[in-house]
Amino acid sequence: MKKQIKTPLQQKTIKELISLLIFYFFVVSASGYLWEVILFCIEEHKFVNRGFLYGPWLPIYGCGAVFFYLLFSKLKRRPAAAFLSAFLIGTGLELAIGWLLDCVWELRYWDYTDSILNFHGYICLLSSLGFGVAGMLWICVLSGILEKFWFKQSVRLRRIINTILILVFVVDCIAALIFPNTGKGITY
Repeated sequence: MKKQIKTPLQQKTIKELISLLIFYFFVVSASGYLWEVILFCIEEHKFVNRGFLYGPWLPIYGCGAVFFYLLFSKLKRRPAAAFLSAFLIGTGLELAIGWLLDCVWELRYWDYTDSILNFHGYICLLSSLGFGVAGMLWICVLSGILEKFWFKQSVRLRRIINTILILVFVVDCIAALIFPNTGKGITY
């Protein structure tokens, strides 16, 4: 009889998993914000607060990281499968979210119309490749490093950090729903 190896998700209690996923969400949301601000600074030579919210986070990155972790953590030792999965799911999410923002709020936070192999400006080949590479790195390398760091912190400190981040994020979401963050360099 073979001994079953538990996946990273099966090795955690529900509280530990939720705590980790919240941490992942905020770290990657902030990293995505930083990434886009830096790219925009390089391209446009000025600072622009990117995204729908006002705080230093882009939740689409955080949602993607949590979603990818939940779906693909079993691919940790299979980088090609992680790449392909992230490529396909990331592209699908970007298409769906771009279309939803456009149709519901008449907002375009990105536009790939001038990029090769784009679809209505919502997705393009380069961004899809970016999802594949980023997803592979996230699943195969970065999530494990952040997980080790997070669980080295005391339970009390983890609760305090997550509680503060959630409260600030909720206030930011409410403000952004009432007064969406729009303007040159933010929306198209």
